[in-house]
Amino acid sequence: MQGSPAATEVARRHWARAAGDTNTLEEVAAAATRTCTQLQAGLARWVGTEGYRALIDRALLLARAEHPALGSLSCHGEDGAVTTAAVRAHSAAEVATGMVALVAALVELLGRIIGEEMAVRLVEHIGMKSETDRKTPSPRGIVSTESKGGRDARVG
Repeated sequence: MQGSPAATEVARRHWARAAGDTNTLEEVAAAATRTCTQLQAGLARWVGTEGYRALIDRALLLARAEHPALGSLSCHGEDGAVTTAAVRAHSAAEVATGMVALVAALVELLGRIIGEEMAVRLVEHIGMKSETDRKTPSPRGIVSTESKGGRDARVG
């Protein structure tokens, strides 16, 4: 799946915040676990637990087609040991590339529902919020700049 430039860029930034300079498989697996945990906590607030599961399952299906390193990763709240086991047969670089593709696919799918700009902002906010205070992201403070058919106001 070839994502939009905006989805790919936000995915790269999100992964860079989660992974930093990690390069071992264990560190990359831990970053993958953090990424999934952040996305689950942040998106479930907006689309519910079942909505998150549907989005992540579809994003994984799309991303696995080109990134087999995602293997049996589910992003449904498994612990680091499960994630490490799911990616052990691949290199850290393959897993990292797969995680970027996964987040990009998730942004693309979410963008079909709420619009690309809002999906990008939401995923970006989840990563930044998690990075700064490691708490469940709040929907407050996400601002829509779209004016077509909507309003320029804070969401929440």
